[in-house]
Amino acid sequence: MADSDGNAEQLKHELANAEQQKRALQHLLDRASDEIEELVEKDCDPEGKAKAIAAVRRFRRATSL
Repeated sequence: MADSDGNAEQLKHELANAEQQKRALQHLLDRASDEIEELVEKDCDPEGKAKAIAAVRRFRRATSL
């Protein structure tokens, strides 16, 4: 029984680590999206702006998963 409890604790620990990694990656995507939006607003041709905004939308959608 103790081995089963140890395995459950190990799995809980791994899950907590995976959730923390997910939050960290979501934060990085949010920051990247903000930086892309700032760069696009400053100096970009219309086609480049459209591509960048599409990428930002994909990134923001990914952070909400």
